[in-house]
Amino acid sequence: LTRAHNVLTQIDAELSGHPFIVAATPTIADVALYSYIASAPEGNVDLSAYAYVRAWLARIEALPGFVEFQKTPVGLAA
Repeated sequence: LTRAHNVLTQIDAELSGHPFIVAATPTIADVALYSYIASAPEGNVDLSAYAYVRAWLARIEALPGFVEFQKTPVGLAA
């Protein structure tokens, strides 16, 4: 959990400067990181402290053609 929060702190700081991971538009970096970060609460990683990360998740989910992952009742959702 400590490692996850350290990484999320860095990603949150990076997202404070632009809407997507490395640019003003989504790239493969966003695709690569989305699944891990969106699923983090299933591993008991609370995202509430990461406002930029949560806003980024919402921007990814608002992209045309986005297909939501199936939610599972584990971790923080249990």
